[in-house]
Amino acid sequence: MFSGTFEHTIDAKGRTSLPVKLREQLAAAGESRIVLTRDAHTACIAAWPMSAWKKVQERVASFSPMNRLQQANLLRFYSAQQEVELDVHGRVLVPPALRQHGGLQKDVVWVGMVHTIQLWDKARYDAEMAKQLAPDEVIDLFAGAFSTGA
Repeated sequence: MFSGTFEHTIDAKGRTSLPVKLREQLAAAGESRIVLTRDAHTACIAAWPMSAWKKVQERVASFSPMNRLQQANLLRFYSAQQEVELDVHGRVLVPPALRQHGGLQKDVVWVGMVHTIQLWDKARYDAEMAKQLAPDEVIDLFAGAFSTGA
């Protein structure tokens, strides 16, 4: 399970280092490759461990070529995917189209999101974190977690 927020940089060629903590979590799970793609909800990059990505592949394999909604989502999300391997220094190469989608400049932020990892442009991340959620958008992450047993 991925967690934490880590600030890094990305160079002009699109190389950025995956934080050590996240690399260790991937290694512990036997993962050496990740899949980068557009995030489904925000202007950031989603990084999927290969085992989780295979589950996505199984799901989209059942999509009907005649279902316009499924195909529109498939085009935006799945078609941008790029399988990458970490180099010996723990760096990944983010393809130009994904860098453009995420607006990645010099400063970036890696965020552990339980099953996936997000890669944000730092300014975009800061702006996203500064937004207040409307009361109807807030979910109770702890519902039922602390029962008293009474």
